[in-house]
Formats: sequence, structure tokens, C-alpha cells
Amino acid sequence: MRHFSLVVGLTLVFSGLAIAQDANGLKKHTPKRVVVSQSPVTRAEASTTFNRLGQLFQSVLKHSVPVKSKIASSNSPVTRTEVIRELGRFYRAAEPEFKITLKPVTPDLPRITVDDPSDRKLLVKLIERGCVPMYSSLVTGKTKTLTVAQFGDDIGFFLARVSEMTHVPSVRWTPYLHGGD
Repeated sequence: MRHFSLVVGLTLVFSGLAIAQDANGLKKHTPKRVVVSQSPVTRAEASTTFNRLGQLFQSVLKHSVPVKSKIASSNSPVTRTEVIRELGRFYRAAEPEFKITLKPVTPDLPRITVDDPSDRKLLVKLIERGCVPMYSSLVTGKTKTLTVAQFGDDIGFFLARVSEMTHVPSVRWTPYLHGGD
């Protein structure tokens, strides 16, 4: 029986290698070239992203989160203030589920280029809680819009920080909980 298992295992391994080869040797995977557009994110793209983010929050947080984005879908560029308001909405939805509090960040207030007082206050709160990078284009941008790369960076950073705050870290796998150094 032991030899049978060995023969079957070796047969599977070698057949797998044969499948992964063509007449000239190993198949080479050529990745698709990704071209990052410098054009601003449209309201339709942002709305779709935030709708999917709402579905994600609702399934992960296990409580009611408004899924529908407040950004109306159109081909005009989304503004930084609209993105800030949506991130604030998701922050408020996740706040009851926070398990840890991150070290507060002191924002560099003179560098914040958001003029509206209520949006500025919300942005300062998100920076202090560590959910928005202090020197991102969302905070210090010279234009009212965001490129795809900038938008993606801000959403990704926000998701990473909210994920960190809504889960109890393991002492075994979290270095800053080890103590000492």
C-alpha cells in the first residue's frame, strides 16, 4: 500500500509538470500591462466603489450599514470632499465594532487644504484616528479631484486601518503587543 501511494504521488507530480510545459519547455506567463490613468476618478467609479465597500462592511461587521453611496453616479469627477464624507460615513458605521484604539496622530493643520469647516473637522478626526494618511493627496491635494492611484491609496489605507481596529490582535503574531523592545 505504501508503494502504491508513492507511485500515485509521483505520477501526479510528473503529470503536473508535463501539463505546465509546452513544446519549448515551461510556459511563460506574460502579465497584462496595467496602465494607470492620470485622469480624475469619476463620480460613477467612486459610487460603485463605495457601494461595494458598503456591502463589504455589512457582511463583515454583521450589522446594518447603509450600503448605498451618497455620491450620485455621473461622468463628472468626484471631489475630495465627497470622498471624505463617504469615508466618514464608513468610519461611523464601523466605530461601534472597534476593539482597539490606535495611537492618536497629531495632524499638521496648516497643510490641510480642505476649506469647508465641517469637512475639515471630519478629516481632522479621520487623521487623528489614523484612518487617513496625514500627507496624502486627500488631505494636502492642490486639486479638488483625485486620480485613480490616489483614490485607491486612500481607500486602501482606510480599509487597512479600520480592519486593524475592528479585530482583536493576537499577542502571538502582533509584535507591538510582545512588550519589551
